[in-house]
Amino acid sequence: MKKQFCLLLTVISFVFILPLTAVAGGFAILEQSAEGVGYGFAGAAAGYGDGSSVHFNPAAMSRIEDTKVSAGVHFVIPQAEFTNQGSTIAAALGGTPLAGGNGPDGGETGIVPNFYAIHKLNDCWTAGLGVNAPFGLGTEYSDTWVGRYQAIKSELKTVNITPALSYDFGNGLSFGAGLNVLYADAELSNAIDFGTIAVSRLGLPTASALGLLPQAADGKAVVKGDDWGWGFNLGVAYQYDQNGSRFGLNYKSKIDVTLTGDADFTVPAAAAALTATGAFTDTSASSSVDLPESVAFGIIHNLSDQWSLLGEVMWTNWDRFDELRVKFGNGQQDSVVDESWEDTWRFSGGVKYAASDALTLRGGITYDEEPIPDSAHRTPRIPGNDRLWLALGASYQITDYISADLSYAHLFVNDTSSAVTGSTGEVLRGNWDLAVDIVSLQVSGQFG
Repeated sequence: MKKQFCLLLTVISFVFILPLTAVAGGFAILEQSAEGVGYGFAGAAAGYGDGSSVHFNPAAMSRIEDTKVSAGVHFVIPQAEFTNQGSTIAAALGGTPLAGGNGPDGGETGIVPNFYAIHKLNDCWTAGLGVNAPFGLGTEYSDTWVGRYQAIKSELKTVNITPALSYDFGNGLSFGAGLNVLYADAELSNAIDFGTIAVSRLGLPTASALGLLPQAADGKAVVKGDDWGWGFNLGVAYQYDQNGSRFGLNYKSKIDVTLTGDADFTVPAAAAALTATGAFTDTSASSSVDLPESVAFGIIHNLSDQWSLLGEVMWTNWDRFDELRVKFGNGQQDSVVDESWEDTWRFSGGVKYAASDALTLRGGITYDEEPIPDSAHRTPRIPGNDRLWLALGASYQITDYISADLSYAHLFVNDTSSAVTGSTGEVLRGNWDLAVDIVSLQVSGQFG
Protein backbone atom coordinates (compact mmCIF):
# COMPACT_ATOMS: atom_id res chain seq x y z
CA MET A 1 0.00 0.00 0.00
CA LYS A 2 2.97 2.35 0.63
CA LYS A 3 3.89 2.18 -3.07
CA GLN A 4 0.36 3.13 -4.11
CA PHE A 5 0.31 6.05 -1.66
CA CYS A 6 3.59 7.41 -3.08
CA LEU A 7 2.10 7.17 -6.58
CA LEU A 8 -0.93 9.17 -5.47
CA LEU A 9 1.26 11.89 -3.91
CA THR A 10 3.18 12.18 -7.18
CA VAL A 11 -0.06 12.74 -9.09
CA ILE A 12 -1.22 15.36 -6.56
CA SER A 13 2.08 17.24 -6.86
CA PHE A 14 1.75 17.30 -10.66
CA VAL A 15 -1.80 18.65 -10.51
CA PHE A 16 -0.89 21.60 -8.30
CA ILE A 17 2.01 22.85 -10.44
CA LEU A 18 -0.47 23.31 -13.30
CA PRO A 19 -1.82 26.82 -13.97
CA LEU A 20 -4.91 27.77 -11.98
CA THR A 21 -6.62 29.57 -14.85
CA ALA A 22 -10.32 28.77 -14.61
CA VAL A 23 -12.75 29.12 -17.49
CA ALA A 24 -16.55 28.88 -17.46
CA GLY A 25 -19.55 30.02 -19.48
CA GLY A 26 -20.50 32.31 -16.61
CA PHE A 27 -18.08 32.49 -13.72
CA ALA A 28 -19.24 29.57 -11.55
CA ILE A 29 -17.26 26.40 -12.20
CA LEU A 30 -19.03 23.05 -11.85
CA GLU A 31 -15.94 21.01 -12.69
CA GLN A 32 -15.04 19.87 -9.18
CA SER A 33 -15.02 16.09 -9.73
CA ALA A 34 -14.05 13.96 -12.73
CA GLU A 35 -16.60 11.37 -11.63
CA GLY A 36 -19.23 14.12 -11.48
CA VAL A 37 -18.44 15.38 -14.99
CA GLY A 38 -19.42 11.95 -16.34
CA TYR A 39 -22.90 12.36 -14.80
CA GLY A 40 -23.30 16.01 -15.80
CA PHE A 41 -23.18 16.45 -11.99
CA ALA A 42 -26.45 14.64 -11.42
CA GLY A 43 -26.51 13.37 -7.83
CA ALA A 44 -23.54 15.45 -6.67
CA ALA A 45 -25.28 16.64 -3.48
CA ALA A 46 -26.00 13.00 -2.53
CA GLY A 47 -22.28 12.14 -2.55
CA TYR A 48 -20.11 10.32 -5.10
CA GLY A 49 -17.53 7.65 -4.42
CA ASP A 50 -14.60 10.10 -4.61
CA GLY A 51 -13.61 12.85 -2.17
CA SER A 52 -15.66 15.64 -3.75
CA SER A 53 -18.33 15.55 -1.02
CA VAL A 54 -16.12 18.08 0.78
CA HIS A 55 -17.32 20.55 -1.87
CA PHE A 56 -20.74 19.27 -2.97
CA ASN A 57 -22.15 18.24 0.43
CA PRO A 58 -19.95 17.68 3.50
CA ALA A 59 -22.71 15.60 5.12
CA ALA A 60 -22.03 12.87 2.54
CA MET A 61 -18.45 12.50 3.82
CA SER A 62 -19.87 10.15 6.47
CA ARG A 63 -20.21 7.48 3.77
CA ILE A 64 -16.43 7.28 3.31
CA GLU A 65 -14.61 4.55 5.23
CA ASP A 66 -11.07 5.05 6.57
CA THR A 67 -9.23 7.65 4.44
CA LYS A 68 -10.08 8.81 0.91
CA VAL A 69 -7.86 11.08 -1.21
CA SER A 70 -8.80 12.37 -4.68
CA ALA A 71 -6.84 14.60 -7.07
CA GLY A 72 -8.24 15.70 -10.40
CA VAL A 73 -7.65 18.02 -13.31
CA HIS A 74 -10.16 19.32 -15.86
CA PHE A 75 -9.28 20.67 -19.29
CA VAL A 76 -12.00 23.16 -20.22
CA ILE A 77 -11.94 24.12 -23.91
CA PRO A 78 -14.43 26.89 -24.74
CA GLN A 79 -15.33 28.37 -28.11
CA ALA A 80 -16.48 32.01 -28.32
CA GLU A 81 -16.61 33.23 -31.92
CA PHE A 82 -18.24 36.58 -32.74
CA THR A 83 -19.72 37.72 -36.07
CA ASN A 84 -20.23 41.47 -36.39
CA GLN A 85 -23.74 42.50 -37.44
CA GLY A 86 -23.62 46.28 -37.78
CA SER A 87 -21.75 47.57 -34.71
CA THR A 88 -21.54 51.38 -34.65
CA ILE A 89 -20.06 54.31 -32.76
CA ALA A 90 -22.42 56.53 -30.74
CA ALA A 91 -25.51 57.63 -32.66
CA ALA A 92 -24.93 61.21 -31.48
CA LEU A 93 -21.63 61.20 -33.39
CA GLY A 94 -23.08 59.83 -36.59
CA GLY A 95 -23.42 56.12 -35.82
CA THR A 96 -20.75 55.14 -38.34
CA PRO A 97 -19.60 51.50 -38.35
CA LEU A 98 -17.10 50.36 -35.77
CA ALA A 99 -13.81 49.37 -37.36
CA GLY A 100 -12.07 46.10 -36.59
CA GLY A 101 -12.57 42.47 -37.40
CA ASN A 102 -14.52 39.76 -35.63
CA GLY A 103 -11.35 38.90 -33.78
CA PRO A 104 -10.01 35.44 -32.99
CA ASP A 105 -11.89 32.92 -30.86
CA GLY A 106 -12.20 34.66 -27.49
CA GLY A 107 -12.41 31.47 -25.44
CA GLU A 108 -9.27 30.50 -23.52
CA THR A 109 -8.50 26.88 -22.66
CA GLY A 110 -8.46 26.53 -18.89
CA ILE A 111 -6.93 24.00 -16.52
CA VAL A 112 -8.97 23.49 -13.35
CA PRO A 113 -7.43 21.29 -10.63
CA ASN A 114 -8.98 20.05 -7.41
CA PHE A 115 -7.86 18.01 -4.42
CA TYR A 116 -9.83 16.40 -1.59
CA ALA A 117 -8.95 14.35 1.46
CA ILE A 118 -11.49 12.71 3.81
CA HIS A 119 -10.66 10.83 7.01
CA LYS A 120 -13.09 9.00 9.31
CA LEU A 121 -12.17 9.99 12.87
CA ASN A 122 -14.54 7.54 14.59
CA ASP A 123 -17.99 6.01 14.12
CA CYS A 124 -19.65 9.44 14.27
CA TRP A 125 -17.20 12.08 13.08
CA THR A 126 -15.53 12.48 9.67
CA ALA A 127 -13.15 15.29 8.66
CA GLY A 128 -12.33 16.57 5.19
CA LEU A 129 -10.20 19.10 3.35
CA GLY A 130 -10.70 20.44 -0.16
CA VAL A 131 -8.73 22.75 -2.45
CA ASN A 132 -10.46 23.80 -5.67
CA ALA A 133 -11.46 26.69 -7.96
CA PRO A 134 -15.25 27.27 -7.66
CA PHE A 135 -15.36 30.48 -9.73
CA GLY A 136 -13.45 31.55 -12.80
CA LEU A 137 -13.54 33.40 -16.08
CA GLY A 138 -11.24 33.65 -19.09
CA THR A 139 -11.83 35.43 -22.40
CA GLU A 140 -9.34 37.34 -24.54
CA TYR A 141 -9.65 39.09 -27.91
CA SER A 142 -7.24 41.03 -30.11
CA ASP A 143 -6.48 44.69 -29.36
CA THR A 144 -8.04 45.72 -32.69
CA TRP A 145 -11.24 43.65 -32.80
CA VAL A 146 -14.59 45.35 -33.26
CA GLY A 147 -15.56 44.95 -29.59
CA ARG A 148 -12.27 46.26 -28.17
CA TYR A 149 -13.93 49.20 -26.37
CA GLN A 150 -15.96 46.78 -24.24
CA ALA A 151 -13.46 43.98 -23.62
CA ILE A 152 -10.03 42.73 -24.56
CA LYS A 153 -9.00 40.51 -21.66
CA SER A 154 -11.24 39.28 -18.83
CA GLU A 155 -9.79 36.89 -16.28
CA LEU A 156 -10.93 35.75 -12.85
CA LYS A 157 -8.98 33.08 -10.98
CA THR A 158 -9.94 31.66 -7.59
CA VAL A 159 -8.48 29.19 -5.12
CA ASN A 160 -10.81 27.90 -2.40
CA ILE A 161 -9.71 26.01 0.73
CA THR A 162 -12.44 24.09 2.57
CA PRO A 163 -11.97 22.33 5.91
CA ALA A 164 -15.14 20.35 6.71
CA LEU A 165 -16.70 18.05 9.33
CA SER A 166 -19.63 15.65 9.19
CA TYR A 167 -21.54 13.88 11.95
CA ASP A 168 -23.35 10.56 11.47
CA PHE A 169 -26.49 10.34 13.61
CA GLY A 170 -27.04 6.70 12.67
CA ASN A 171 -29.95 5.18 10.71
CA GLY A 172 -28.59 6.77 7.52
CA LEU A 173 -28.81 10.42 8.60
CA SER A 174 -25.77 12.72 8.63
CA PHE A 175 -25.05 16.44 8.84
CA GLY A 176 -22.02 18.34 7.60
CA ALA A 177 -20.50 21.81 7.53
CA GLY A 178 -17.48 23.41 5.92
CA LEU A 179 -15.68 26.75 5.89
CA ASN A 180 -14.86 28.23 2.47
CA VAL A 181 -11.74 30.42 2.48
CA LEU A 182 -11.38 31.88 -1.00
CA TYR A 183 -8.67 33.88 -2.76
CA ALA A 184 -9.70 35.76 -5.92
CA ASP A 185 -7.48 37.46 -8.50
CA ALA A 186 -8.86 39.36 -11.51
CA GLU A 187 -7.70 41.30 -14.56
CA LEU A 188 -9.90 43.32 -16.92
CA SER A 189 -8.76 45.30 -19.95
CA ASN A 190 -10.35 47.20 -22.82
CA ALA A 191 -9.51 49.87 -25.37
CA ILE A 192 -10.53 53.51 -24.80
CA ASP A 193 -11.83 55.62 -27.69
CA PHE A 194 -10.19 58.94 -26.77
CA GLY A 195 -11.35 60.39 -30.08
CA THR A 196 -15.01 59.97 -29.13
CA ILE A 197 -14.33 61.27 -25.61
CA ALA A 198 -12.58 64.36 -27.01
CA VAL A 199 -15.38 65.15 -29.47
CA SER A 200 -17.96 64.79 -26.66
CA ARG A 201 -16.04 67.03 -24.23
CA LEU A 202 -14.23 69.53 -26.47
CA GLY A 203 -16.48 69.65 -29.52
CA LEU A 204 -15.69 68.50 -33.02
CA PRO A 205 -13.62 71.52 -34.21
CA THR A 206 -11.23 71.45 -31.23
CA ALA A 207 -10.96 67.66 -31.15
CA SER A 208 -10.36 67.54 -34.90
CA ALA A 209 -7.61 70.16 -34.62
CA LEU A 210 -5.90 67.96 -32.03
CA GLY A 211 -6.22 64.91 -34.29
CA LEU A 212 -8.75 63.32 -31.96
CA LEU A 213 -11.56 61.74 -33.95
CA PRO A 214 -13.66 58.65 -33.14
CA GLN A 215 -11.65 55.42 -33.51
CA ALA A 216 -8.52 57.41 -34.52
CA ALA A 217 -6.89 57.77 -31.09
CA ASP A 218 -7.26 54.57 -29.10
CA GLY A 219 -5.77 54.06 -25.66
CA LYS A 220 -6.10 51.19 -23.22
CA ALA A 221 -7.11 50.49 -19.61
CA VAL A 222 -5.88 47.50 -17.58
CA VAL A 223 -7.35 46.92 -14.12
CA LYS A 224 -6.00 44.28 -11.74
CA GLY A 225 -7.03 43.37 -8.21
CA ASP A 226 -7.21 40.59 -5.65
CA ASP A 227 -8.76 39.81 -2.28
CA TRP A 228 -9.62 37.09 0.25
CA GLY A 229 -13.18 36.23 1.24
CA TRP A 230 -14.96 33.55 3.22
CA GLY A 231 -18.25 31.70 3.37
CA PHE A 232 -19.68 28.44 4.61
CA ASN A 233 -21.15 25.20 3.32
CA LEU A 234 -23.95 23.26 5.08
CA GLY A 235 -25.50 19.94 4.17
CA VAL A 236 -27.67 17.02 5.22
CA ALA A 237 -27.67 13.53 3.71
CA TYR A 238 -29.90 10.52 4.21
CA GLN A 239 -29.55 6.91 3.06
CA TYR A 240 -33.10 5.63 2.70
CA ASP A 241 -32.66 1.94 1.82
CA GLN A 242 -30.27 -0.97 2.35
CA ASN A 243 -28.93 -0.70 -1.22
CA GLY A 244 -27.15 2.57 -0.49
CA SER A 245 -29.76 4.78 -2.17
CA ARG A 246 -29.54 8.28 -0.77
CA PHE A 247 -30.33 11.95 -1.19
CA GLY A 248 -28.63 15.12 -0.02
CA LEU A 249 -29.37 18.81 0.39
CA ASN A 250 -26.58 21.40 0.33
CA TYR A 251 -26.39 25.14 0.91
CA LYS A 252 -23.39 27.28 -0.01
CA SER A 253 -23.32 30.83 1.31
CA LYS A 254 -22.36 33.90 -0.68
CA ILE A 255 -18.76 35.12 -0.54
CA ASP A 256 -18.05 38.86 -0.69
CA VAL A 257 -14.73 40.03 -2.12
CA THR A 258 -13.45 43.54 -2.78
CA LEU A 259 -10.83 43.19 -5.48
CA THR A 260 -8.22 45.88 -4.79
CA GLY A 261 -5.24 46.72 -6.97
CA ASP A 262 -4.18 49.08 -9.75
CA ALA A 263 -5.52 50.66 -12.92
CA ASP A 264 -2.97 51.38 -15.66
CA PHE A 265 -3.85 53.62 -18.61
CA THR A 266 -2.22 54.00 -22.00
CA VAL A 267 -3.06 57.46 -23.40
CA PRO A 268 -2.06 58.70 -26.88
CA ALA A 269 0.00 61.90 -26.82
CA ALA A 270 -2.70 63.91 -28.58
CA ALA A 271 -5.14 63.12 -25.75
CA ALA A 272 -2.86 64.25 -22.91
CA ALA A 273 -5.12 67.24 -22.22
CA LEU A 274 -7.89 64.84 -21.16
CA THR A 275 -5.75 63.74 -18.18
CA ALA A 276 -5.45 67.24 -16.68
CA THR A 277 -8.07 66.50 -14.01
CA GLY A 278 -6.33 63.26 -13.02
CA ALA A 279 -8.60 61.04 -15.09
CA PHE A 280 -6.93 58.31 -17.14
CA THR A 281 -3.77 58.48 -15.01
CA ASP A 282 -2.38 55.36 -13.36
CA THR A 283 -4.02 54.90 -9.97
CA SER A 284 -5.43 52.50 -7.42
CA ALA A 285 -8.68 50.70 -8.23
CA SER A 286 -11.23 48.45 -6.56
CA SER A 287 -14.34 46.46 -7.40
CA SER A 288 -16.74 44.70 -5.03
CA VAL A 289 -18.20 41.38 -6.17
CA ASP A 290 -20.74 39.16 -4.40
CA LEU A 291 -20.11 35.53 -5.34
CA PRO A 292 -23.60 34.02 -5.09
CA GLU A 293 -25.11 31.50 -2.70
CA SER A 294 -26.65 28.28 -4.04
CA VAL A 295 -28.89 25.41 -2.95
CA ALA A 296 -28.68 21.91 -4.45
CA PHE A 297 -30.74 18.75 -3.96
CA GLY A 298 -29.35 15.48 -5.31
CA ILE A 299 -30.47 11.85 -5.30
CA ILE A 300 -28.79 8.55 -6.17
CA HIS A 301 -31.15 5.57 -6.40
CA ASN A 302 -29.59 2.13 -6.74
CA LEU A 303 -31.88 -0.10 -8.80
CA SER A 304 -29.60 -3.12 -8.39
CA ASP A 305 -25.96 -3.99 -7.81
CA GLN A 306 -25.25 -2.87 -11.38
CA TRP A 307 -27.64 -0.03 -12.22
CA SER A 308 -28.21 3.36 -10.54
CA LEU A 309 -30.19 6.46 -11.49
CA LEU A 310 -29.09 9.95 -10.44
CA GLY A 311 -30.77 13.35 -10.40
CA GLU A 312 -30.12 16.89 -9.20
CA VAL A 313 -31.70 20.34 -9.06
CA MET A 314 -29.63 23.42 -8.21
CA TRP A 315 -30.59 27.07 -7.70
CA THR A 316 -28.04 29.91 -7.79
CA ASN A 317 -28.75 33.47 -6.63
CA TRP A 318 -27.10 35.26 -9.56
CA ASP A 319 -29.26 38.36 -9.22
CA ARG A 320 -26.64 39.57 -6.74
CA PHE A 321 -24.53 40.45 -9.79
CA ASP A 322 -26.42 43.58 -10.82
CA GLU A 323 -23.45 45.63 -12.01
CA LEU A 324 -19.71 45.56 -12.56
CA ARG A 325 -18.42 48.74 -10.93
CA VAL A 326 -14.76 49.77 -10.81
CA LYS A 327 -13.79 52.65 -8.52
CA PHE A 328 -10.64 54.67 -9.22
CA GLY A 329 -8.36 56.50 -6.79
CA ASN A 330 -7.60 59.41 -9.14
CA GLY A 331 -11.03 61.02 -8.91
CA GLN A 332 -12.12 59.58 -12.24
CA GLN A 333 -15.80 58.68 -12.56
CA ASP A 334 -16.58 55.06 -11.72
CA SER A 335 -16.68 52.61 -14.60
CA VAL A 336 -20.09 50.92 -14.42
CA VAL A 337 -21.48 48.12 -16.57
CA ASP A 338 -25.13 47.21 -15.97
CA GLU A 339 -25.33 43.40 -15.69
CA SER A 340 -28.82 42.80 -14.19
CA TRP A 341 -28.24 39.04 -13.96
CA GLU A 342 -31.07 36.74 -12.92
CA ASP A 343 -31.31 33.65 -10.71
CA THR A 344 -30.69 30.34 -12.47
CA TRP A 345 -31.68 26.68 -12.23
CA ARG A 346 -29.73 23.58 -13.23
CA PHE A 347 -31.46 20.23 -13.86
CA SER A 348 -29.39 17.04 -14.22
CA GLY A 349 -30.09 13.35 -14.78
CA GLY A 350 -27.63 10.49 -14.95
CA VAL A 351 -27.15 6.73 -15.01
CA LYS A 352 -24.42 4.43 -13.66
CA TYR A 353 -23.63 0.88 -14.81
CA ALA A 354 -21.18 -1.38 -12.97
CA ALA A 355 -19.86 -3.42 -15.91
CA SER A 356 -17.55 -5.47 -13.67
CA ASP A 357 -15.93 -5.35 -10.25
CA ALA A 358 -13.27 -3.03 -11.71
CA LEU A 359 -15.07 -1.02 -14.42
CA THR A 360 -17.96 1.43 -13.94
CA LEU A 361 -19.56 3.34 -16.82
CA ARG A 362 -21.70 6.47 -16.52
CA GLY A 363 -23.56 9.08 -18.51
CA GLY A 364 -25.55 12.22 -17.89
CA ILE A 365 -27.55 15.08 -19.36
CA THR A 366 -27.89 18.56 -17.87
CA TYR A 367 -29.83 21.71 -18.69
CA ASP A 368 -28.00 24.72 -17.25
CA GLU A 369 -29.58 28.18 -17.34
CA GLU A 370 -27.52 31.30 -18.02
CA PRO A 371 -28.11 34.35 -15.77
CA ILE A 372 -27.68 36.93 -18.58
CA PRO A 373 -31.20 38.33 -19.18
CA ASP A 374 -31.00 39.47 -22.82
CA SER A 375 -28.77 40.58 -25.69
CA ALA A 376 -28.47 44.11 -24.27
CA HIS A 377 -26.59 42.67 -21.27
CA ARG A 378 -24.54 40.00 -23.07
CA THR A 379 -21.10 41.59 -22.96
CA PRO A 380 -18.03 40.05 -24.62
CA ARG A 381 -16.51 39.49 -21.18
CA ILE A 382 -19.05 36.70 -20.51
CA PRO A 383 -21.01 35.92 -23.71
CA GLY A 384 -23.02 32.99 -22.37
CA ASN A 385 -26.46 31.50 -22.91
CA ASP A 386 -28.50 28.50 -21.72
CA ARG A 387 -26.63 25.26 -22.38
CA LEU A 388 -27.24 21.52 -22.64
CA TRP A 389 -24.63 19.08 -21.33
CA LEU A 390 -24.09 15.58 -22.73
CA ALA A 391 -21.59 13.65 -20.64
CA LEU A 392 -19.89 10.25 -20.51
CA GLY A 393 -17.38 8.76 -18.11
CA ALA A 394 -15.75 5.67 -16.66
CA SER A 395 -14.03 4.60 -13.45
CA TYR A 396 -11.47 1.81 -13.22
CA GLN A 397 -10.20 0.15 -10.04
CA ILE A 398 -6.47 -0.14 -10.76
CA THR A 399 -5.52 -1.83 -7.48
CA ASP A 400 -7.25 -2.54 -4.19
CA TYR A 401 -6.37 1.01 -3.14
CA ILE A 402 -6.18 3.14 -6.31
CA SER A 403 -8.89 4.03 -8.83
CA ALA A 404 -8.97 6.36 -11.84
CA ASP A 405 -11.74 8.36 -13.52
CA LEU A 406 -11.94 9.68 -17.07
CA SER A 407 -14.88 11.79 -18.25
CA TYR A 408 -15.87 13.92 -21.23
CA ALA A 409 -18.68 16.43 -21.66
CA HIS A 410 -19.79 18.63 -24.53
CA LEU A 411 -21.87 21.72 -23.84
CA PHE A 412 -24.27 22.81 -26.58
CA VAL A 413 -24.94 26.53 -26.09
CA ASN A 414 -28.10 28.09 -27.52
CA ASP A 415 -27.66 30.50 -30.43
CA THR A 416 -27.25 33.96 -29.04
CA SER A 417 -26.56 37.59 -29.91
CA SER A 418 -25.36 40.85 -28.38
CA ALA A 419 -26.57 44.44 -28.73
CA VAL A 420 -24.60 46.08 -25.93
CA THR A 421 -24.08 49.83 -25.50
CA GLY A 422 -20.64 50.75 -24.19
CA SER A 423 -19.37 53.62 -22.05
CA THR A 424 -18.79 55.98 -25.01
CA GLY A 425 -22.13 55.17 -26.64
CA GLU A 426 -20.85 52.62 -29.13
CA VAL A 427 -23.10 49.61 -29.76
CA LEU A 428 -21.64 46.14 -30.25
CA ARG A 429 -24.07 44.13 -32.40
CA GLY A 430 -23.47 40.61 -33.52
CA ASN A 431 -23.96 36.88 -33.10
CA TRP A 432 -22.04 34.45 -30.94
CA ASP A 433 -21.12 30.86 -31.76
CA LEU A 434 -20.49 29.26 -28.36
CA ALA A 435 -19.60 25.75 -27.20
CA VAL A 436 -17.51 24.05 -24.52
CA ASP A 437 -15.66 20.73 -24.33
CA ILE A 438 -14.48 19.29 -21.02
CA VAL A 439 -12.00 16.45 -20.48
CA SER A 440 -11.51 15.38 -16.85
CA LEU A 441 -8.99 13.03 -15.22
CA GLN A 442 -8.85 11.95 -11.59
CA VAL A 443 -6.98 9.54 -9.35
CA SER A 444 -8.38 8.46 -5.97
CA GLY A 445 -6.90 6.40 -3.18
CA GLN A 446 -8.58 4.53 -0.33
CA PHE A 447 -6.32 3.95 2.67
CA GLY A 448 -6.93 2.44 6.06
